[in-house]
Amino acid sequence: MHRRSLIAATLAVPALAHAQQQRVVRLVLGFPPGGSADFIGRAMMETMGRALGATIVIDNRPGAGSNIATEHVAHAEPDGTTLLLGGNFSHCVNPVMYRRVSFDPVADFTPIGMVCDLPTIIAVSADSGIRTLPDLLARMRARPGRWNYGTPGIGTPSHLAGAMFSRVTGLDWTHVPFRGGAPSLAALLAGDIEAIVATPPVVLPQLRAGKVTALSLTTAKASPVIPGIPGAAAAGLPGLDIAGWYGVWGPARLPAPIRDRSVAALDAALSDRLVQERFATEGLQALPSESPEAFEAFIRREMPFWAQVVKDAGATAE
Repeated sequence: MHRRSLIAATLAVPALAHAQQQRVVRLVLGFPPGGSADFIGRAMMETMGRALGATIVIDNRPGAGSNIATEHVAHAEPDGTTLLLGGNFSHCVNPVMYRRVSFDPVADFTPIGMVCDLPTIIAVSADSGIRTLPDLLARMRARPGRWNYGTPGIGTPSHLAGAMFSRVTGLDWTHVPFRGGAPSLAALLAGDIEAIVATPPVVLPQLRAGKVTALSLTTAKASPVIPGIPGAAAAGLPGLDIAGWYGVWGPARLPAPIRDRSVAALDAALSDRLVQERFATEGLQALPSESPEAFEAFIRREMPFWAQVVKDAGATAE
C-alpha cells in the first residue's frame, strides 16, 4: 500500500468508529428488566431503529422512582443519541412527591410523543385462596394491619393506585416499594407480601401460568385488550379509577430536525402492526400523540391531576 493510501486509511478508522458510534441511540428507562418499561422499550426498539437508521440500545437505570434515568436524560447532550422512556411518574408525580429533583419536567426536556396507556392490576398469589376483589376486602377487614402490597417503586402508578384503593375502601395496607415490577412479583410468589399492584406485562404472563390471580383493574372500566379482568366498578369498587401512561422525551434544546426524526421513528413504531399486537398481548394500547406540541399540552394538563393524587395519598419521598 502506498504511504498516502496508508495515511488515508489510518485517518478513516477513527472517523468510521465515530460514525458507528453516532448510529447508536440509547433509550433510557428507570426500571430494571422484566417490567413494563423494559417490555415497551424492547417492543419498539427495532422499528424505531430502522426508522432512525440507528441501533436502539435499552439503557436500564433503575432507582429513585425513575429519577436516576430522568435526571440522566435531562443532563444529556441534545444530539439525538439519548432519549427517555418515562411517563406520568417521571414528569407529573416525582417533581411534586420528591423533596428534591435535579430537573425541571418541562424546561429540561423536548417532548417527542405519547406511547401507550399504563393500566394497573390488583393481583394475589394463586395459592392465597382469594379469587375476587370482595374476597380480598373481606379478608382485610377480618385481619386488619397485616396486609402489604408491592409495587415497582414510590410514586409509580401502581403505588398511587394502591394508595387510592386504601382511601376508597377505608382499609389500610402497607406499601412495599421494589426496584421494578419483576422484583415485586418475585416477592409475591415467594410469599413475602400479600398482594401486588402491577402493570399488565408483569401480571399477565404469571396469570396465564396459573401462578397469580388477577382481581381487578384499578380503572373503573375494563380494558378491551385485557379480557377476563374486570374493571373496578364491575369488581365491586366503583370509586377506584386511576391509570398511568408512557411517553418519550429528549433533552431540552433538541434541534428541530433531530426532534422530527425522533417523532417520525416513534410514530413508525406505534403504527406498526406487530408492535401493536405485542402491546395488546401484554394488555397495553398504543396511544400516539398528534404532535409533540399536543403531547406537551397533555403533560401540562396531567400535572395538576397527579399533584392532587399525590397530595391525597400523602406520598412523599427523599
